[in-house]
Amino acid sequence: MKTVESEIGAVLTGTISSITQRSIFNRLGGLAKMPVTQLSASDRLTIMTELENSVRLFARSNSPALIASCARVLNAASGASAAGAGANAGGANAGGAAATGILAAPKKLGIEQEKDIATARLEAWSEAVRIGLSKFASVKVATAVSELARNIVFYAGTGTVELRAVKDDRGVTGLQIVATDRGPGIPQAKLDEIWAGTYKSERGMGKGLVAVKKLVDHFQLDTRPGMGTTVTCVFKGER
Repeated sequence: MKTVESEIGAVLTGTISSITQRSIFNRLGGLAKMPVTQLSASDRLTIMTELENSVRLFARSNSPALIASCARVLNAASGASAAGAGANAGGANAGGAAATGILAAPKKLGIEQEKDIATARLEAWSEAVRIGLSKFASVKVATAVSELARNIVFYAGTGTVELRAVKDDRGVTGLQIVATDRGPGIPQAKLDEIWAGTYKSERGMGKGLVAVKKLVDHFQLDTRPGMGTTVTCVFKGER
C-alpha cells in the first residue's frame, strides 16, 4: 500500500537523512500512514505545508525541486490532471508585467463545490512552487486562487480556474491565473461599489475581489450581466 510516508520518503531519500525524515513524519501524525489515494485536499495542503518548511530548512540547495517532486506525488495520487483551453479578459486593470508567452498547456480545475476551493488552493500553491516562486509569493498565489474559487462557488455556482506558467517581458517565468464562470455577472453599479470599498455582501464577494487585486502584479476583470465573469491575474516571476 502506497502511504504518504513511503511515497514521500522515496522522494526525500538521498537528500534528507532518515532521522530527519522520521521527525517530519512524526509531526504529520496519522497522515503519514494514510494511503495517498485517500487524502483530501485539506490533508494534502497540511502535508505540503509541513514538507515545505522542513525541506527548505534541511535541503536549502535544491529545496524547490524537492518540494515540487513531493507535490507531484500527492497531486498525481489525487487524480489531478492538466488540461487546457485559453481565455482572454479585459476591463478592470491593475498594472504590472503582463504575460507575454505561455510556456506549457494550462492546468484547468473545475470549480463547483466548497471542497474544490481547497483543491484549487493546493494546486495553485504546488504550481507556484514548481515554477520557482518564493514561499511568500506561493502563499499569495494560493490565497488569490482560493478567493477566486470561493467567488465561483458562492456567486456563480460553477466555473473553472486555469493555471499557466508564463514568461513576462523580462523573460522571467511567472504564473497566470484565469478564473471563469457563467454566472449572473456583476452590474457596473455594483462593480463601482466594490472598487470603492462600499459594497457589502453576506459572503464578502467585494472584499475578495479587492484582496485579489492587491495581491497580484497584473489584474483584469471582464464581466457582463447574464454572461458571467472572467478574472485574469499574473504573478511576476522572480529572478
